[in-house]
Amino acid sequence: MTVRLFPESVNCFYCATLSLRRASLAALVFLLLIGLGFVPIGAVQAGEVELKHGTIIRGDLAPILGLTDKLAARIEGDIVDPRESSRTFTGAPIILVDNGMIRYFVSRRNVERFNLNQEFLSEQEIFPLKQQVTGRGQMLKTVGSFIDVTDFDKFGRRTVTLSTNKGNLALLQGVTEITPRYLKVTGLKHQWDLGIRTTSVKEEVLAAMLKQAIDPLDPNERIAIARFYIQAGLYLPAAQAFADIEQDFPEYKDKIAVFVKDLRTLHSQQLLNELQQRRKAGQHQLAQEAIARFPTNNVSQSILRQLREVEEDYHKRQEQIEKAQFRLGELEAEIKDEKTKNLLQAYRREVITQLNFDSIDRLAAFLNLESDDSLSAREKLAIAYSGWIVGSARVVTDLDTALNLWTARAQVLEYLRNEDEHERDFMIETLQKLEGVSTEVVKQMIPLLPPILDAPVRKNDDAFTIQVTNPGAEVPVSYSVLLPIEYNPHHSYPMIVALHPSHKTAQFELGWWGKYKNGPGQSQRRGYIVISPEYLQKDQKDYEDNITAHYAVIQSIRDARKRFNVDSDRVFLAGHGTGADAAFDIGMSHPGLFAGVIPIAGKTSAFNLHYWQNAKHLPWYIVGGELDRDTLDHNSLVVNRMMRYGHDVIYAEYIGRGYEHYYEEIHNLFNWMELQQRLKYPKEIEENILRPIDNRFYWVRTEELPPQIMRPVVVKNQRIRVRPVSLNVSVKEGNVIYVRSGGKINTLWLSPEIVDYEKRLVVRIGGKQKFNKFLRPDMKAMLDDFRNRGDRQKLFDVRLDFF
Repeated sequence: MTVRLFPESVNCFYCATLSLRRASLAALVFLLLIGLGFVPIGAVQAGEVELKHGTIIRGDLAPILGLTDKLAARIEGDIVDPRESSRTFTGAPIILVDNGMIRYFVSRRNVERFNLNQEFLSEQEIFPLKQQVTGRGQMLKTVGSFIDVTDFDKFGRRTVTLSTNKGNLALLQGVTEITPRYLKVTGLKHQWDLGIRTTSVKEEVLAAMLKQAIDPLDPNERIAIARFYIQAGLYLPAAQAFADIEQDFPEYKDKIAVFVKDLRTLHSQQLLNELQQRRKAGQHQLAQEAIARFPTNNVSQSILRQLREVEEDYHKRQEQIEKAQFRLGELEAEIKDEKTKNLLQAYRREVITQLNFDSIDRLAAFLNLESDDSLSAREKLAIAYSGWIVGSARVVTDLDTALNLWTARAQVLEYLRNEDEHERDFMIETLQKLEGVSTEVVKQMIPLLPPILDAPVRKNDDAFTIQVTNPGAEVPVSYSVLLPIEYNPHHSYPMIVALHPSHKTAQFELGWWGKYKNGPGQSQRRGYIVISPEYLQKDQKDYEDNITAHYAVIQSIRDARKRFNVDSDRVFLAGHGTGADAAFDIGMSHPGLFAGVIPIAGKTSAFNLHYWQNAKHLPWYIVGGELDRDTLDHNSLVVNRMMRYGHDVIYAEYIGRGYEHYYEEIHNLFNWMELQQRLKYPKEIEENILRPIDNRFYWVRTEELPPQIMRPVVVKNQRIRVRPVSLNVSVKEGNVIYVRSGGKINTLWLSPEIVDYEKRLVVRIGGKQKFNKFLRPDMKAMLDDFRNRGDRQKLFDVRLDFF
């Protein structure tokens, strides 16, 4: 699967949009690489890069040595000898992709392939607007928060009011060019050039500006506007534009008929894609309503076929639900034993109540075999009721064993919800005595369990707040939640952990990700849970690498996993401003929790200078503005290292933009998240530790660290006075685990994905052999870890402690 960040044609220009601080870097890069003999003159080429995880970025491509002039000069001696490679760009550690509005920086080592000299500019409609530029003597070096922004008038002019240390400053801007992807905007009395995504401009405002750019009496120019709308993905305005042309110029009806046919196909495909997205997100009612309303006249056979396939699958699943409901009752009537029959009646009520388009797959084996005459009623019921508990792939045919699974599930839930340790010890003994219920069976059961904790009852799709109940916790924790449309506990959802800036509330983050003009936003449409923990202390303005923030975020994630059906392999950490600062720190401190991190308008800290290596398996999508403080210069100290070592990082810098929330990037962010999953069971772990809370990575924890780690000191120049403690763990051939750790206590949580249970396991810590035995799955260890973390997708059935 691949995702294009720029699906339409893009007018990309590199040199014309480089700021003065970039120009010298560009010259240095090209001269150095040309001198080495493997980047030809004129090497800046229109094309696209495809990253290893599937994202495709289009624009003008250029190899660069570093994110800033200083870093480029520092590493220029590290370029690969051209004789060792024949591919263009091989010697440059970073690739810049410039689309005129955004500069995307990616690691050369993370590029799967280049597609150069592509004809991306063909057939693109571009409309210049004349602007009277006067003076331009004042040059903006940084841009902070906007106080006010007016809409563009029909001539493409607007006023932006900024907050400065000398008071509010009103600046006049004008649109000089309208492209399907972005608007080129310039300062009319000052030096400030930037781009604004075309689809972020109100349609009526865009239409008024386009009208000024053409002769409305020229039908060909009117057709150009309609084609522009198609290229921008604005299909409804395109349809209206063609209708207006046909009315004003009847003689052009045949000429525009071809465009209208193509438009109809594109719009139908867009509707079909939306329908399939809703279905994937578990929004089956909306998907079925969309099928019923789908415009089928003059639609291509390919789209109609795909539509019918979706419709037929819904019909099939509805028939399966009805058949399951009927056959369970019919087979139950054949059971003579009253005690068994009473149990089956109770279980059937639960199954029938909870049967839906997502849960019906748990009865797939039963539906395949319910008419098999070689099986008795008891065997068929065993298949049905065991499939409901452990999944259709792990069914049993013995009814008593199947009923034991229901008993086991009830006892597992009671164990997970009980706060008394002694009572839990008694429960585990009872559970282990149940016939047919092993540790492996309980492991299969866990992903299909109901929520461990109750979620608040909702009357609508509005957000709500949860207070985390954690007995013995010294710090209170709460978080706000926004669930997707048609949330269903039988459907597994990815989750975004969104950290708000210090001057905003959690509601801002929930709104940014999930609400749009009082209606459903992207997270609700795409089927993502969004939580926003209260991670800052009262009146706290700066992040300050506070360990209580780590605690709040981790506990919020764990609590959400226990209340909602969270796909723990697809949890993303994000934040704006101060929240982005925290995302940098928390993401690098706990990389095993996340599938990706999205800092927006944030800055790295002193801890990141030591922790960037911790996140080598963690994808990053960093968004910022060229004129946002000294953000790129500051972040480059960390990000440049990550890119040079091939970390999966996208750094998106909006040209000429400052400290903003960058909602324009939201579609790209969700497309990127669709491609990401966390790494669960790495066999090589190399981490740095500077704080006691940063002591668990993936399946290893170290405790009783050296005294200086308990109180790290950060001084004003952003340097940390203590050296980090290293944690190095590796699984080698022969089923041997090597551990080097600065802690006195080390804990390993293991599973068959990490080591081979069929072979004797050897554990060596600090060069000394500490363990040499065969492993036996431990139900209590597995349930205790799941009770603590609530992670259904990563289960450990062995725990080893070394003191």
